Amino acid sequence: MSRSLEDISKTLAVIQILTEHDIPCCCVGISALKFYGARRMRSTWEICVPADLVPLAEHLFRSDGAFASLEPKKPAPVSRIHAYSRFGTCGSNHEFVIVPDCDVHLDCRAVEITHSLRGLPYPSLKDFAQSCIDRRSHVELCDFVDGTNLSEEWGEENLDLNGMHDVRWVRNMQAKKDVCPRWWPTRPKQKREIWQSYVRTKEQRLDCSRPPSRYVTQYRHIGSKDPWTMLSDAS
Repeated sequence: MSRSLEDISKTLAVIQILTEHDIPCCCVGISALKFYGARRMRSTWEICVPADLVPLAEHLFRSDGAFASLEPKKPAPVSRIHAYSRFGTCGSNHEFVIVPDCDVHLDCRAVEITHSLRGLPYPSLKDFAQSCIDRRSHVELCDFVDGTNLSEEWGEENLDLNGMHDVRWVRNMQAKKDVCPRWWPTRPKQKREIWQSYVRTKEQRLDCSRPPSRYVTQYRHIGSKDPWTMLSDAS
């Protein structure tokens, strides 16, 4: 079994434990971006659960001999990755963190789930896109748009693009313990403008290695199938 498939198998085991204890969950962060077509490197799976159930989820893995507690991740800009409990599956390089849903502007109890063909749960297209916009997460939204090749019209039909991004959420995140206050997007910006700024500029992100004659976005060949509808070793 390849390393990628082994990671998927072990992540499915993590999801099964959470599900058996009635803890709603889904894969977010880089894992969700890869599911939706972005070509990103992943070392750690980010598993999102309701914020009030984080202690229970952490207890399950701390008390299970199949898992080991690992040192926290190093701090990263505009992130709380270093604040999350990090676990590894014993006897492997597989690792994951438990992420409170409020930290990614989702509600795990209400979010619509899309399963990969291998069975892993992810936020639906519209829920993940809305999360990126509400957080004004430029890096994630750029990769999401280029992975999915969604149109401006799709956003108008499926997303809430009225008003500003959630500055209150940003400031709450910025104020949390051990968070670097710099670089957080505290200046209000229209959600419609955020969406348009990426769906209208796909071709500008192409280069000589990804020419417009062959690529429609930096991650999508012309005529390629939607990645989330295909069997993948990454998701």
